[in-house]
Amino acid sequence: MRAEYVSIWDGSTEVRTGCDFNPQTKDVTDIEVADVEGMDLDILFEEYIELPNGERITEFTIEGEERE
Repeated sequence: MRAEYVSIWDGSTEVRTGCDFNPQTKDVTDIEVADVEGMDLDILFEEYIELPNGERITEFTIEGEERE
């Protein structure tokens, strides 16, 4: 399903991009590239997947990352 990958940087800078989310496996794939040129993004504060209905998913695996 299509969803949004949301990352919060340095506690206040929000970056949103489209992605594909598999609710059965919790895998996130095909995250769109965001234009963050000129933004000061040092520390990733929070990240989540937002579904079309507004639900936030905080436990997921991004394609290519190992599961913990």
